[in-house]
Amino acid sequence: MPWIISTHLTFGIGIALIYLYFFFHLRSSIKALRGESSTKYAKLTIPILIYFNLFPLITISGYLINPSYITNAVAGYVRMFDHFFVVPYWVGFAFVGQMFLCMLVLDAMKLIFLPVSLKYKPQWLRAKSYLFLGVAFFLIAYVPSKAYFDTNTVRIVGKEFSIPGLPEQLDGLRIAHIADLQADPRTREKKLNRYVRKINKLEPHLVVHSGDLVTSGKQFIEMGAQALGSVQAEYGVYACVGDHDHWAGSDSIRAALTKHNVVYRDNKNEFVAINGTTVGISLVTDIYSRRISDEKLDSLAFDLERADLRIIVPHQVPERLVDRAQELGYHLFLGGHTHGGQVAFGIPGLFKIQGSRTETPYVTGFFDLGSMLVSVNNGLGLTLAPIRFQAPAEVSLITVRRDNS
Repeated sequence: MPWIISTHLTFGIGIALIYLYFFFHLRSSIKALRGESSTKYAKLTIPILIYFNLFPLITISGYLINPSYITNAVAGYVRMFDHFFVVPYWVGFAFVGQMFLCMLVLDAMKLIFLPVSLKYKPQWLRAKSYLFLGVAFFLIAYVPSKAYFDTNTVRIVGKEFSIPGLPEQLDGLRIAHIADLQADPRTREKKLNRYVRKINKLEPHLVVHSGDLVTSGKQFIEMGAQALGSVQAEYGVYACVGDHDHWAGSDSIRAALTKHNVVYRDNKNEFVAINGTTVGISLVTDIYSRRISDEKLDSLAFDLERADLRIIVPHQVPERLVDRAQELGYHLFLGGHTHGGQVAFGIPGLFKIQGSRTETPYVTGFFDLGSMLVSVNNGLGLTLAPIRFQAPAEVSLITVRRDNS
C-alpha cells in the first residue's frame, strides 16, 4: 500500500476518535442547557460528522477496487474528489483539532476544581456548556477562513544577522531562503508564478532552495524547474536534494534544474565570488533515505574554511546536524521540510502544536544561536493535506550584517 494511503488511514482512526469525543461533549452541553429532550439536536450533527470522515472510508474501499485511481485521487489528481472529500476532511480535522484543545482544558478544569464542580454542579455544567458552544461557533467561522487564507497567501519574513569579521563588501547581502516548492496537481503554474513574483520583488542577491522541488513522480519536474529558474538573483539560485526529489529521481531533477540555470548539488560545495570575497555554500543531502555522515560533513566544512561567509543548506533540520554545523563554524543554516507543521493547532502568539516537532525542535522561523543563524522555511507546497492552517507559505529574507562591536 502506498505511503500516502497508509498515512491517511492511520490519521483517520485518530481523527474519528476525536470526533467521537467532540460529539459527546456537544451532546452533554446541549443537555445541560436545554434538557434531555433537546439532545435530539446533537443527533442531527451525526450525518455532518460522518460526511467529514468519509474520505478515509472511501479511500480504503476504493483502493480495494481500483488502487491506481484512488492513489491518484488522494494525491490530488482528481479535482472533484479533492473538493468534495479531501478538503472537507482536512478542514474538519483542523476544526476538531482546535476543539480537542478546548475539550482537554474543560475536562482538566473539572478535575482541578472537582470539589467546586461537584458542589455547584448545575452552574458548572451551564458555564462549561456555554464556553464549549461559544468556542465551537467561533471555530466554525474561523477555521475555514483561516485555512483558505493560509493556503492561498505567501508571507515575507525577514531577519538581519550580524557576523563578526564579515567583510564590508558582504554587509547588506540579501539572501532569499525558500523550500518545498512541491510542484504537483495542487501546486501548479499559477501558484508557482505568484510565489516567484514575491521572491523577485525582494531583489535578493542570492537565492537558496532547501529541497523538494516536486511531490512525486516526473510529471511536474519541468514545471517546478522552470519556476525555480525564473527566480532572479544577481549571484544565482542554489538547491539541495530533498526527500521527494530523491524519490522522484534526483538525476532527472538535476538535468531540469541545470537547464534552467539552477545549481543543484548532492553533498557538494559551491563557491560564489562577490566583490572580491567568497561565499561558500554546502548543499547537503540529509533526508530519510540518506543521512550525511560526520566524515563527509567535516570534509565539506574543511573545504569551506577559506570562505568569508559559510552557509549550509540541508533539506531536513535534525538537531544533531544543527549542533554539528555550529561546531564547524557555519554562519547560516538554511533548512525546510517541516512546512511549519502545515496544519498546526494552538493559539497564535501563545503556543502551537506541530507534528513536525516530533522530528526537530526547529520547526519554523529563525533561531539565533549566537555564532549561527538557523532559518527553517515553511515552503510553498503541500504534503498529504491539501490545505495549510496556521502555517502559511513563506519566503524568508536574510540580510547579513558586519558586526563592528
